[in-house]
Amino acid sequence: MSNVQQEASQYTTAFALFEALWEAGITVCFVNVGSDHPSVIEAIIRGKQERPDRWPRFVTCPAEITALSMADGYARISGKPQAVIVHVDVGTQALGQAVHNASIAKVPVFIFAGLCPYTEAGEVTGSRTEYMHWLQQAPDQAAIVRQYCRYTGEIRTGLNVKQSIGRALQFANSAPKGPVYMTSAREVLAQEIQPYALQQEQWVPIGPSALPVDAVEKISTALVQAERPLVMTGYSGRDRRTPDLLVGLADMIPGLRVHDTGGSDMCFPASHPASEGFRLSFDECTKDADVIFLLDCDVPWIPSRNPPPKDTVIYHVDIDPLNQQIPVSFFPANGRWKADSFTALKQLTEHISSSAQLRISLQDPKHAARGEARARAHQSRIASINSQPKLDDDTALDGNNIGYLLKAALPQSTTFVIEAVTAAQMVHDQLQPSRPGSWINCGGTGIGWSNGAALGIKMALADLEKVDNEKPSLVCQVVGDGSMMCASPSSALWVASKFEIPILTIVLNNGGWKAPRNSTELVYPEGLNKYASDDELNISFRPSPNYAALAEAAAGSERQMGEAAQGDHWMQGIRVSNVRELRAALEKAEGRVVGRKKGMLIEVLM
Repeated sequence: MSNVQQEASQYTTAFALFEALWEAGITVCFVNVGSDHPSVIEAIIRGKQERPDRWPRFVTCPAEITALSMADGYARISGKPQAVIVHVDVGTQALGQAVHNASIAKVPVFIFAGLCPYTEAGEVTGSRTEYMHWLQQAPDQAAIVRQYCRYTGEIRTGLNVKQSIGRALQFANSAPKGPVYMTSAREVLAQEIQPYALQQEQWVPIGPSALPVDAVEKISTALVQAERPLVMTGYSGRDRRTPDLLVGLADMIPGLRVHDTGGSDMCFPASHPASEGFRLSFDECTKDADVIFLLDCDVPWIPSRNPPPKDTVIYHVDIDPLNQQIPVSFFPANGRWKADSFTALKQLTEHISSSAQLRISLQDPKHAARGEARARAHQSRIASINSQPKLDDDTALDGNNIGYLLKAALPQSTTFVIEAVTAAQMVHDQLQPSRPGSWINCGGTGIGWSNGAALGIKMALADLEKVDNEKPSLVCQVVGDGSMMCASPSSALWVASKFEIPILTIVLNNGGWKAPRNSTELVYPEGLNKYASDDELNISFRPSPNYAALAEAAAGSERQMGEAAQGDHWMQGIRVSNVRELRAALEKAEGRVVGRKKGMLIEVLM
């Protein structure tokens, strides 16, 4: 047999699948393999041996939610999807809330799961060989995740495996981006085919869309002529170029204010005088705006709490302005356009700069007066924020002094991965993020995201820093104990140790879930909940787990318990309960995590 024939005989659908992922720009696969993956496993080994420099890296994830959350985090930095490999129907189900998070937050991810073999008696390679092959055959496996995916499909032959993957990735990478889900049976994955390649330049996603000319004129004129214009945004900062353009717009229109309703990304610098900070859609700034410009914003206000005046003029520019996957979403607007936020902002700022009429209007002294009033209001707001932290050594810890100490102790280049839930807004107030990419929140509501996402974010940053020859930066995960517990923390902690992904984790241990109490109080402010204990509300985690000890145990080591602080154990866990102890722990963090490239978890007892 010739070398070409021998190569072709080893070239399976499974091998072509990974080759296609690599050719499409996917460099990491987060895997949780099973009995549906014999050909997948063979292909992984062969690729590593024969073409290690042209083959994805593989990260073993004991829990599927870790795998998908890591891929989610990686894409937050790179803007590109990575691959997640899971096991038939049960592995697909175990993705859990991570599928919701990627979908709602509009994060591109490629998910692949095997199917049970469809032959029983060894008719072809890949036929059923084990007991579970009868039990894991769901009538419609893709239905488990279909409503959260931009595309679902099945690879039914190796002859078009690369085309199938290319099409799925076009959906993942086209706005609104999101997860895609592909499946294939063992027999198909084992099929031998002739090697082939696609012309990748012909498999590109849909390009960014722009505003029509009349919309540019309408929005620009309305913002310039408004007395109290307000921009509300939720995730426009996902494109790291967009915050600077939004700053440019705010500088052009001195009275313009900008409010972040989602906290998903750093959309606008907190240090800018136009900043109204971050609140989860309930801020009072909506109540006096006469023109509101919604930019990549899913939930601008809560209609029962802080609706704008009925005569407010509202324009909405978004990659998904109708919230297609949200059945009830009735926010009014005088104009809606499906457009890329960066492209739209560039159009608006260029139009205002080039319009003689708008430039003359902006020279009116009333605009300068509005700018001065805006600056005074911002100074007052920042002064109020700065007065909140209580910093005496023995003071108990809360969101304000924790955020203050994090900002004071950690380098400005730190990337904060936030899943603090009820404390997130206080932490944001104190951190006052102003660098694009410095603050990353889930964007969805499936808690537990940050356990894996912080690792994916660190991996992506490390890859970029290698390319750009930059020094490593610090990733700091800030997570509530309720979120930490919700998504296999031991899995993520082990992955960090196994693959040496050093991050700093701050666990805010307030003894359980606090959000359900807040939700109940909003509906029944004088109800039975008002005087009920956390145990009565079923939201208490007391007696509390020792998360610092869990971190050291889950990381894996040949050492005996208790030796971590004395030796070179990969993970160090510390418990703190007051300002002095947290300050002392944070003083060691950068040296350990960035300098020594080892993990650290600080459990904050609140």
